[in-house]
Amino acid sequence: CIIKKEKKMDTSTIVLGILSVALFVIPLYYIQHKQKSNVSKAKQPFLEAANRQGLQLAQQDFWNEQYGIGLDEASNRLFFWHNDGQKPQEVVMELGTVKQSILENLHHEVNGNRIIDSIGLRLSLNGAKLPNLYLPFYDKEGNMMLNGELQLAEKWNAIIQNKMAAKAVQV
Repeated sequence: CIIKKEKKMDTSTIVLGILSVALFVIPLYYIQHKQKSNVSKAKQPFLEAANRQGLQLAQQDFWNEQYGIGLDEASNRLFFWHNDGQKPQEVVMELGTVKQSILENLHHEVNGNRIIDSIGLRLSLNGAKLPNLYLPFYDKEGNMMLNGELQLAEKWNAIIQNKMAAKAVQV
């Protein structure tokens, strides 16, 4: 008789535990799925803009629901997109015209803490109407929280510099 009571208690404890976990996991799954859906919807104008420019982006990154960058390796063109809520900025450039790429990380110190003001890539171009081009990745005025923008800017600076080095080897 005592053994049967312990089995009932164990079963009810297991069921209660499973229900508790489900009540915790299901809302998290729903929120994560909803966020992915929102990012996918926000990314669509970026991809459409690249297609309008005739680009097939083999590598691409999209962040903060308003920035995108990609590389069409076949045509060796870089595409940068920024939608600040007004008219989206679209920049397409031949990577062969880039003579220098510099990562800019502008910041200031407050009470011994570094406050990042902006992160971007400054590109010097050969034979272009604008000899310098700035591609913003982060601006504290538009977004107070950093979310990997520095690492993204470093990644794309390396990609551009690798393409520049490959071009130099070919010449």
